[in-house]
Amino acid sequence: MTSMERDVPLRVGLGFAVSVLVTITVATVSGITYFNTRAAIIEQTNQRVDALVRELAQRVENHLASAVPAIELSRMLLRDSLVPGDLDALARQFALVLRNNPSFSWMSYSDESSNFTGAYRAPDGSLHVSQSSFGAGHSELHEYVVGDTGAWAPSLRQSDYGYDPRRDQFYAAARNARARVWVSPYVFFDEGVPGITCASPYFDREGRLRGVFTVDFNLNALSRFAEALPFGEHGRVFVVTPDGTVIAHPTLRLVQVTGQGSRGQLVTVANAGDPLVQAWFDADKRRPEDRTAHFSFTFDNQRYVAGRRAVQLDRNVSWIVGAAAPESDFLGLLAKNRTAAIVILAGALAFGVVVSLLLARRIAAPLATLATEMDRVGQFVLNDRPRLSTHFREVALIDRSLLAMKGGLRSFAYYVPTDLVRAMLASGQEAKLEGRTSELTVGFADIAGFTSIAERMPPDQLVQHLSRYFDELTRIITTSGGTIDKFIGDAIMAFWGAPTPEPDHAARACEAAIRCQRILGELRVSAQTPGLANLHARIGLASGEVLLGNVGTPERFNYTVMGDTVNLASRLESLNKVYGTSILVSEATYLAAKARVVARPIDIVQVKGKHLGVAVYEPLCLADDRDDQARQIASLSEQAFIAYRRRDFRTALDCFERVQSIRPDDNASEVLRKRCEAYLASPPPEDWTGDYVATEK
Repeated sequence: MTSMERDVPLRVGLGFAVSVLVTITVATVSGITYFNTRAAIIEQTNQRVDALVRELAQRVENHLASAVPAIELSRMLLRDSLVPGDLDALARQFALVLRNNPSFSWMSYSDESSNFTGAYRAPDGSLHVSQSSFGAGHSELHEYVVGDTGAWAPSLRQSDYGYDPRRDQFYAAARNARARVWVSPYVFFDEGVPGITCASPYFDREGRLRGVFTVDFNLNALSRFAEALPFGEHGRVFVVTPDGTVIAHPTLRLVQVTGQGSRGQLVTVANAGDPLVQAWFDADKRRPEDRTAHFSFTFDNQRYVAGRRAVQLDRNVSWIVGAAAPESDFLGLLAKNRTAAIVILAGALAFGVVVSLLLARRIAAPLATLATEMDRVGQFVLNDRPRLSTHFREVALIDRSLLAMKGGLRSFAYYVPTDLVRAMLASGQEAKLEGRTSELTVGFADIAGFTSIAERMPPDQLVQHLSRYFDELTRIITTSGGTIDKFIGDAIMAFWGAPTPEPDHAARACEAAIRCQRILGELRVSAQTPGLANLHARIGLASGEVLLGNVGTPERFNYTVMGDTVNLASRLESLNKVYGTSILVSEATYLAAKARVVARPIDIVQVKGKHLGVAVYEPLCLADDRDDQARQIASLSEQAFIAYRRRDFRTALDCFERVQSIRPDDNASEVLRKRCEAYLASPPPEDWTGDYVATEK
């Protein structure tokens, strides 16, 4: 038998070796994984459960525990230092306590004569004092705004107010208990948010009840605590009462009914809209009395790991901190399996290298390089490289074809969002005509006066300057997580929150808009870009539900968004012309982003094509910026906005004039100031809603 007859063909040898190698590797890894997974999941996830519920319980206790010393301090001051009738001094104490305790929403004192004095924190963060007195057959309410220096400015006076704190739930509970009590969670009437009240009675030296101190908490802060504690990819931590009322949840709105006083309702595990919480609650109730801190249950054909911890806030308040997540979330965290897999794969790789060298010699290295390149192409990583150095025609042909394909894909990448293509390739699914609804933020940016700019500039210079403009804005938008939908002439359409979901898409969009305006300001004054000296852009942002997906024909798709939110963003971009602003955002966008930007209310506008008004805001700076002027303008604009909606045009006019004294070239204040002057000269009709009707798109 000749040597050639004894040689094994390359295809047969490589096929046999790879098959054996893959079979041994998969079988070994699968066996080790099977025997270690259950024990590792139980050990690691139970430790995580214990840590999560313990941390959230501690945060809840710390959040509410500050009420006790605050009440005791006020009680001591009233007993030892303050004159019992000096309610102003007590209110100043309350305002000081609220300023130093951001978790407090209200602090008050009610006496047996039905007098009430308290301080509260408004939704915009400002402090207010509210006092009501009852006597001679009528009651009267006085409210004040507390300035940064502690000075009071009257904001509201109302006769025949009719409020008697002694008939309120907190007063009766403290009076009957003759000790500190916590009122069951309820819905704050004015704010429509979940809250809880700590009430403590105050007795004189003879043991007679003189009044009741209270501290109110906005329980939405507890949901932010829960949101900040991730539990696997699909799990969550939450707080419920023993009877099933949901106190904290990372994603749900906890108020079922608002604006109805005592009829406001909090959601329960039965109607919260999260079946996982309901399944956890039912499983916890079915367990024996001596139940441990962690347990497991089955839900939706999956096995879940869970935990619980009781939180005893005071004598009459006990809540339950819970956590639940599918076991499958923790498979990737198994250290034993990962270590074993690395060792096995390293050995398999070494064996494969030896076999490849014996069977294919110099062909193995180029093929491995090509395989790596193909894998990177599959991830849409298209870096260029020199051609491979090889003596094999087939390998060189594959390499040339691969480089040509990467060049074509790089050209293709200029026309489509790269993140979208990578997500599609990673899913292994074929793109097709389909769509879904999603909560996103949509933005439009357009150059102001582009037609006149284009008329004064040669075409080649215009293209060059537009390219610089598009490049700067595109870089900021994509860096913030945004997706460029399309370029429409000199306009840019983008959206945030897809294809990669981003829960803070509104904040990202607002931050990107502010940074875009800042970079344009730098380009206008830069000596390197004299052609952009007169370049100004208008930006509009709106958040809400849109139709997201591939639209077009079976032969050509466009990944885009459609719907009222898109139209609103476009209208807001154009609306900048009315107010002389550079950025306008919808109320939904502002509310979602207000923790990270400073903005002022502009107006309530009925944009073209809409029958209802939309509150419009102008972002002024980032929350991290040290811009006291912007914050002062935002505060004055908020006061003007409230007064304007109440038909108090004189107060609104004064606020707008104060804004103009700070920023003389503020066009928005000038527009609204003139409108207030017109209404003072000729008041609007009784059915006036305050909405401005925009007649242009």
